[in-house]
Amino acid sequence: MQSLTQAEIRKGLESVNAWLAAHGTRGEICLYGGACLCLAFSARNSTKDIDAVFEPAAVVRKAAFEVAANLGWRWNWLNDDVKGFLSIHDGKGVELLDSLELSHLKVYAANPEYLLAMKCLAARSGGPEEGDASTDLQDAIWLCRHLGITRREEVARVVLKFFPDRELPERTGFFVAELLEHLREV
Repeated sequence: MQSLTQAEIRKGLESVNAWLAAHGTRGEICLYGGACLCLAFSARNSTKDIDAVFEPAAVVRKAAFEVAANLGWRWNWLNDDVKGFLSIHDGKGVELLDSLELSHLKVYAANPEYLLAMKCLAARSGGPEEGDASTDLQDAIWLCRHLGITRREEVARVVLKFFPDRELPERTGFFVAELLEHLREV
């Protein structure tokens, strides 16, 4: 499995929901990154995995492992590696995903401002296998256009809204400069 499409993300989450229902428990999951852009905003066709935070963590993780085995997916198709990039100031950074109502699993999605702040903080650059632009950069371009952001001050305001106490890596400055350069090309 190379990547997960919107339909496959839905199928995976519905399968986790079915597992939770069969075990008489309820869970919550909040989507971030590519899965959020794919499922909540249709901004992408696919993503390599689902970055999320979930509760109860051990139960949802077990459900995800069993779903992976049943569907022939990678064991880490649903993971919580994103925890290191979360803001303690997220405030209203997540919202219940209305388009996916499940009986035993509440699904939340990060909002576009929070996603943009996270993408700028991660600021991963593209490699030879990824082409010239990184996925983070492509996502940030889409998010800026979606939010109507065109200036450095606007990007800085969004990043500082969620990460006011965090020292931003130097690469974030280079990333934002490249982001703004791409936005001016239109």
